[in-house]
Amino acid sequence: MICDLLAIMLEGLATPEPATLLLIAVVAYFVAGIIKGTLGIGFPTAAVSMLAQFTDARVAITIVIMPMLFTNLWQVIRGRRFISVIRQVWLLLLSMVIFIAIFAQLSSMVRADVLAAVLGSIVAIYALHSLFGKPMLLPEKWDTQAQLGAGVAAGIMGGMVSVWAPPILIYLSARRLPKDLFVATAGVILLLGTCVLLLSYVQNGLLSYGLFLSSMLLIVPSLLGFSIGELIRKRLSAQRFTRLLLWFFFIMGLNLIRRAVF
Repeated sequence: MICDLLAIMLEGLATPEPATLLLIAVVAYFVAGIIKGTLGIGFPTAAVSMLAQFTDARVAITIVIMPMLFTNLWQVIRGRRFISVIRQVWLLLLSMVIFIAIFAQLSSMVRADVLAAVLGSIVAIYALHSLFGKPMLLPEKWDTQAQLGAGVAAGIMGGMVSVWAPPILIYLSARRLPKDLFVATAGVILLLGTCVLLLSYVQNGLLSYGLFLSSMLLIVPSLLGFSIGELIRKRLSAQRFTRLLLWFFFIMGLNLIRRAVF
């Protein structure tokens, strides 16, 4: 009976062994949770990238939705800055939500490889420049334009491939936020985007009953990993946190390019 339930939950996955794939997914989401808890971002990027090695990419993109929702919700609860963050980055949030809603409807029709390659290149170059060159600093007078640009870019990317962290990361790091404020702000932005994406998936039929059950099951290892990541973050100095974040940028950028090419 357990095998039958797994088969229903993992319907459409490209493997003859649902139980094996489920185990791989649990490990992948646990690791992704650790990354999320440490850096405040990167959960869907890590989870989708790892799981897509073993199953259809569209399935990997879809089942990340519920763990993504709960890890972001937990991050917002822990950050305790929901209202203040909305006041500070409302333009970014509004533009991101609008473009996620639009491009989630087009995700099944539009090729995302070119967008992923371009965005991955930008992120990788930015990370290398910040690591070995003079870090970018966003002047206050350009904040409105930067929020709008980051929101639109994140919305397009999030709607198409469920990964919208790179533009958000570039904007927040350029603001030079302290690590705990960085994590709290990222949590609010990602939570609202996830809510819109979930509604869009339900509306366009991408989230089937089996995929929904699979997604719900992966919440537990995701939150466990997140808790471990929080402990790691508390032991990091601000400088180490920044450098670790930038190296993650670089790896994420290269991975986006890889997904576009292969």
